[in-house]
Amino acid sequence: MDCSQFKSDLSAFREGTQPAEMHDLCEQHLSSCRACSRLVSEFDKVDMLIEQVKAAEPNPFAATRILQRLENEVDTPQKRYPVVWVRVLRPAAIAVALLCGILIGSYTAKNDAAPLNQVINTTGNIDFLRSNLFISEFADEDKILVINN
Repeated sequence: MDCSQFKSDLSAFREGTQPAEMHDLCEQHLSSCRACSRLVSEFDKVDMLIEQVKAAEPNPFAATRILQRLENEVDTPQKRYPVVWVRVLRPAAIAVALLCGILIGSYTAKNDAAPLNQVINTTGNIDFLRSNLFISEFADEDKILVINN
């Protein structure tokens, strides 16, 4: 018998539902194969652990503690705001936030807006770029920037 055949018959071997001659072949294989005997011993350890867990008795006070905690949760009044306040305050808060956003946007747009067709002298900026970025030449048309919409 080889390992693959033994592994396929392992559950029947452990349950004792094999014919006697097949059981003897499995026993012979176990005595000669370390890997399969280790596998069977691991299964035996798992079975022992399951039996220990089944035999363990639960804490008798666990159920009463859980029930007491549930009763405490039900008995304590929870702070709930009236539904009317929630229905009124939520849209009001959204409206205030929207109004603030519009006001901030219009204020910054007024302060940052340059008049149309304004001529901006960028000669100083170009000289700065030439000296710091080692750009040797710029076209003359880049010295004056005209903003058109």
